[in-house]
Amino acid sequence: MDLSAPAVPTAPAPAARPAASTSLDLSTPAPAPTTARAGSTSLDLSTSGTAAAPAVASPAARRRPSAAAGDLVLGYTPDRLPPGGRVALTDDRPTLALDRLQSGVGALTFRAAVSEHVGDLRLAAAYRLTSGESSVLDHGRGLSTAPVRSNRPVVLAAREATDVLRVDLRQVGLLERLVVLAFSPSGAALRWGGALLVETAGGGRVDVALDREPDTGVLVALSVTNVAGELVLRSEDELVHGTFRDACLAYGFTQVTWVDPWTPLT
Repeated sequence: MDLSAPAVPTAPAPAARPAASTSLDLSTPAPAPTTARAGSTSLDLSTSGTAAAPAVASPAARRRPSAAAGDLVLGYTPDRLPPGGRVALTDDRPTLALDRLQSGVGALTFRAAVSEHVGDLRLAAAYRLTSGESSVLDHGRGLSTAPVRSNRPVVLAAREATDVLRVDLRQVGLLERLVVLAFSPSGAALRWGGALLVETAGGGRVDVALDREPDTGVLVALSVTNVAGELVLRSEDELVHGTFRDACLAYGFTQVTWVDPWTPLT
């Protein structure tokens, strides 16, 4: 008549019920935080935390590649320019995409809207074509067409009331990348101000501010990248203290051969 023996088999019975319950028993969920930390940094402590891992990694994927890498593939989808709309690129929204119609009809025109107070501000561009040709457009130095000496240029530099750059969008498939440069041909300090205007054939316009403290150098104002037939514009707003060659090297145009720091070999 030993009544203590049944105590051994009955001890596991209470433990079996908590293993199948998620109600008020706070003892068994203890391993869950360990699993969630391994696969997720969110507040979801369930075992589905491993499925959330791609969402945690997405900010890294969305980071813009370095300017020198050329932004050949964007890890994010930028905002679009509304048809006939007007948008200013800012620090909060530096990137904008043109749709296939805006990227493929007529011409895309770049011009500076600045006052005389700024000084002798001129525009130039560095470009790379899908053929592999890479060089600089500077109308003041006689470098006016891309490809060089072409009768049907993909990009044209001209002098009207101000310097103008035009991309022939009928040939947009031949353009890989373009950066717009602002500078003083004399090397004097500019009292930066005004804006770079980007105009589409459909009446759309993108404004890129040129405001900064007076200084010398070459301002990389804007980059244009062809992504699957659509042009993506990005305000770069980086002043390179140096020459065309320095600005080109800083932005990945390493295939240009130079006669001097301002003049490419053509």
